[in-house]
Amino acid sequence: MIKKSLQHLKENNMSYTGHFMFAFVHGLGCIKAGTFLIIHAIVPCFFPMAGSKLVFRLNKSFTDHKNFVE
Repeated sequence: MIKKSLQHLKENNMSYTGHFMFAFVHGLGCIKAGTFLIIHAIVPCFFPMAGSKLVFRLNKSFTDHKNFVE
């Protein structure tokens, strides 16, 4: 497991701390968006763009990160 984790960090050109912060912040954003989407499921007029905004932000963040480390 440690060997695979170190390989993942190396492939992404990230330190453990940098990877932790990147993943942690995105995880919190997903939890927030998930909460909004559950509310949206119950009352459709609330947070109508929560899902699409999340996907857009995640795609941009991961794409920008990938372009940055290459």
